[in-house]
Amino acid sequence: MRRYLSIILTGLIVIAVLVGLSALGLVEFDRPPESESSPRRTSYNPGPTGTRALYQLLEGSGARVARWREGYQDLPERASDSLLILVGPFSEGQLPSKSETKALQSFLISGGRLLVVSRAPRAEFDDAAIHITSKAREEDWTASSDDIVDAESEALIVQPTELTRGLKGLQLSRLAARLRFEPPPPAPAPTDDEDTAALTSPVVHLGDKDGAVVADFDYGEGRVVFLSDPFVIANNGIARGANLTLVLNLIHTLGGNERTILFDEAHHGYRRARNPLFSYFRGTPVLWALVQLLLLAFLVAYTYGRRFARPLPLPQIDRHSPLEFVGSMANLQQVAAARDLALENIFPRFRAQLCRALGVSVRADSFEIASTLSHRQLRTPKSHEVTRDELNTLLRDSERALAGEPISDERLVTLVARMRQISGWLKGSTPR
Repeated sequence: MRRYLSIILTGLIVIAVLVGLSALGLVEFDRPPESESSPRRTSYNPGPTGTRALYQLLEGSGARVARWREGYQDLPERASDSLLILVGPFSEGQLPSKSETKALQSFLISGGRLLVVSRAPRAEFDDAAIHITSKAREEDWTASSDDIVDAESEALIVQPTELTRGLKGLQLSRLAARLRFEPPPPAPAPTDDEDTAALTSPVVHLGDKDGAVVADFDYGEGRVVFLSDPFVIANNGIARGANLTLVLNLIHTLGGNERTILFDEAHHGYRRARNPLFSYFRGTPVLWALVQLLLLAFLVAYTYGRRFARPLPLPQIDRHSPLEFVGSMANLQQVAAARDLALENIFPRFRAQLCRALGVSVRADSFEIASTLSHRQLRTPKSHEVTRDELNTLLRDSERALAGEPISDERLVTLVARMRQISGWLKGSTPR
């Protein structure tokens, strides 16, 4: 049991780690309370500052609505006739690059529609003509939605337009920024391949003396509308007063009834992965399972590559078996023609056994042993009887071979075979 203790402990640790990883993948920890100081404006967020309510409302009403998870470079080709909604602020580190900004401008110039909902729209739509004034520096940005509602919201209606129709009871927040649009100094004349559109001549629908809250622009063949209060479109504000009416007016004016409505999610951290395999398994536990399998494979490799017990000697294979020794010695004796040496291993033992059986001294000569045999015949069957002359010849030839007299292989084999035969008879016989 002790020799397998380390393996058992390793297996238990691996199982515990896998259970812990699975628990982490299933348990959803409580998120910190959302507020306007750190909003999450994605349409995936059902929290107070998200825009999931609007997305599901449009989806349920039959509008063609989708989430845009690509870069702006693909807009002119894949969504040239769509309405793109940008709700800020974007996630940290996800601001559009210069190339994306140019692609977004090309999308508008070619006839696209854009709704920018942000208190700092320069981050979402970089144009030097946009200037921002904040009137909420002293406000509590962590206050609840009930505490940030501006009771004077209806006073911001500048003129009756298609965007301000039915806005009785409008409830914007006191955190709404004020936008001013002042064109920058004239720049050098652009070349033929550069875009020439700019934010000029805005139509202000909501605002006051400090600036606009809702402003409308023609931009090339397209149109862009700025709304400086994301509270109107957020989950905790869209159902208040006439806020939903304002949002639907904006979408209707920008052609949302005939166009595909796209919510920009790429810059909220939901950019589509370029690898189609990872894209297919995104949002499923398959990726977690792969991580667990890789971790398990690493632990198995580490376990097999490391000793967790005292070092053991290598197994020793005993190659000195009796048969191998006998075979080797026989081969050496045959090669060296050492027939006397082979006979020396057998004859002394046979002679001593024969003397004990006949009751004579081991120092007796061959003639004496053979003579004793004629007087004291062994109690063996008739077929096993040995004559005096035969035994005398056997003993004499063996002694001569041991003394150095040459002997052939055939004679040696005959002598040894006869000694073995007589030894077998002697084991079960007694003198008579």
